Amino acid sequence: MYKVTAYFKDKKVVRSFYELYDAIDFRDTIDANYPLKVTFEKGKTMKEWVYDCWNSVMDMNHNPLKYIPHTQTRHMIMQCLAWTWCGAFSSWVGGFAIFGASAFLHCIILGAIAITVGTFETAKRKPEVFENVFQGKNGRADGGEHE
Repeated sequence: MYKVTAYFKDKKVVRSFYELYDAIDFRDTIDANYPLKVTFEKGKTMKEWVYDCWNSVMDMNHNPLKYIPHTQTRHMIMQCLAWTWCGAFSSWVGGFAIFGASAFLHCIILGAIAITVGTFETAKRKPEVFENVFQGKNGRADGGEHE
């Protein structure tokens, strides 16, 4: 990644490019407009950025723990932080694993509530729906067989 910045009297123009030759071409074009100053910066590659992010957290010689003079103390703090993050991550993943079962069981309970409410409302508003259900025949037709 390349970044070209041009400073004019009343504004600043910043453009980023992935290709070196595009950045050079833009710099040359912007130079033709007589800016006060032009800067050309090469940004970090993704690999360098990931490496720096990793070290800023995981290397006790790069993170703020470097200010603790005793090496064993720094190491113990890093171990405690590692255990903390292991617990946090396992709780997070476990929450996702349990979420599926919990959501399914909640749906079953909510479904049972909906069926019960629907049955009660139907009995209250249209009781004739339930009149011919059993009428002393135990679900059998007039000939004694099931319908």
